Amino acid sequence: MIYFADPWNDYWHLTRLLEIMKIVRKTPFESFLDVGCAEGLYLKLLSRYSRTGSSGSGLDLAKNYLLKAKVASPTTSLVQGDGGQLPFRKDSFDLVLCSEVLEHVPNPKEVFKELVRVSDRYIVVTLAGENLFHFVMRKFGLVKTPNPYSEAGHGHINEDRISQTIIPWSVEIGCKCLYTLTTSYFPAYFLKIHRVPSSFVSLIKLADKIINRIPVLSEFGATQIAFLGK
Repeated sequence: MIYFADPWNDYWHLTRLLEIMKIVRKTPFESFLDVGCAEGLYLKLLSRYSRTGSSGSGLDLAKNYLLKAKVASPTTSLVQGDGGQLPFRKDSFDLVLCSEVLEHVPNPKEVFKELVRVSDRYIVVTLAGENLFHFVMRKFGLVKTPNPYSEAGHGHINEDRISQTIIPWSVEIGCKCLYTLTTSYFPAYFLKIHRVPSSFVSLIKLADKIINRIPVLSEFGATQIAFLGK
């Protein structure tokens, strides 16, 4: 898979995946949808934990990803479409997952509303947060724009805190935020660009645990997860 190419990508992506699977294992569901399913890894895993062994549904804007997802999860129903206009009826799925998507779209709130609309019970959302590095750099004027990814084609076009987006949006829409967590505080690309040795992975994970216990810093996670219920 494209997400697991080196120790720093493992630190970022695999840690998030394991936390999502912890949520999924404890959540009773049958039907499910993965919005932004990419190569189908989560589809394959979600099928294992569905109470009926359902293969579920996956949606992605990129056709080449859907072709790969079909190989990874051949019994899954795959749809090419836009997260801002999901082609499904209201309350269609017990569980809706949307991981590593909102930071890439120009209309994250509209996509979030769609996730809630098509979910009958639960929503799991991950968000690339406004991390400590960018926050400090902006405070000291070391970056000229509010968002270092604001130009199209440079990856993320949104980086926000769940406390300022998902939680208030949930209140507005009428669903409950059951809990949130942060899996990584250090951007993998930052560590790779500065050639931090992979032997530091354990040290970085320890630093994550320490930061997570400091309220004033804990909301500045580079990778944030929200578990919501309707």
